[in-house]
Amino acid sequence: MPETLCGGQVTLHHGDALAWLPLVAAESVDLIVTDPPYESLRKWEGIGTTARMGMGRKGSGADDAEKFFPTIRNDQLPDLMRELWRILKWNCHAYVMCDADTLPYFCQIAGKGWPCEPCIHHDDGAFVPWSNMKPLVWDKMTAGMGYHYRCRYEFVVMFDKGKNRKLNDLGIPDVIQFKRVDGKDRLVPTQKPLDLFKLLIAQSSSVGEVVCDPFLGAGTAAVASKELGRRFVGCELDAGHLAIAKRRLAAGLFDQTASAETNNV
Repeated sequence: MPETLCGGQVTLHHGDALAWLPLVAAESVDLIVTDPPYESLRKWEGIGTTARMGMGRKGSGADDAEKFFPTIRNDQLPDLMRELWRILKWNCHAYVMCDADTLPYFCQIAGKGWPCEPCIHHDDGAFVPWSNMKPLVWDKMTAGMGYHYRCRYEFVVMFDKGKNRKLNDLGIPDVIQFKRVDGKDRLVPTQKPLDLFKLLIAQSSSVGEVVCDPFLGAGTAAVASKELGRRFVGCELDAGHLAIAKRRLAAGLFDQTASAETNNV
């Protein structure tokens, strides 16, 4: 059963996002901001580089199951994006975060000329492809690990459904800088900065509109929506992560390291 928090402003569901999304009413949300757990996260499993995940027991081995969590397979991404398109209202935005390994799959889905089927087709013609795709670069400002060049960025892929909704601030560049969440401030793996979510939500929604995150994690999108006066609905599979999100919403335990300003590059 869903749990409603913050005076009805936030609704949280416990379960598998891929099972929950088909239950969400069509064209019922004004903005999607989400960071799915991709198949690429498991490429480090068993080869000694699982410190990238950052949440296992100290000194544990490369195959320690605690360092990993269920992921979305690459062949499930078209179904995921189809559901995100379905629940999003017309002339609205979806922001989906990903790494360089996963970006080509989104280019395929959006029909951007990758050497494969140019877009999703259905026999009944019910699905209309995303009208636009714009990869943004999130600069984490400090370098992580890497075998060639050390990792310092990720992608935030912006999708349009229908006509392009005007951003609330046209002065923001497509390279956005916020420090990564690290150390004691990181409550779950791959946690994103609060201010990154606040920027995206402020750009593509208005007060009172509904923001959705089907992969809630530590609840950063919910906290950002609450702070900005938006309504929020989300889902999380991990009961422990869902409990963290509820505590943050109840107690205002926001990221202490989040930068309050976006820097041009």
